[in-house]
Amino acid sequence: MRDTIGGYPYEAKKSGGKTIIKFFHKGENVKHPNAPKMTLELSPEDIKKLSKL
Repeated sequence: MRDTIGGYPYEAKKSGGKTIIKFFHKGENVKHPNAPKMTLELSPEDIKKLSKL
């Protein structure tokens, strides 16, 4: 089971100084549950911007 943010399952990993977050479809019976719905590649500067919210 994946962790969730805002009700959406996600996976996060660090790669080359960036944080990559993949969001997946929410719901029980999705056709392709392992297909990412959206991928964010965040630099340390992007994370600083988000932390100010």
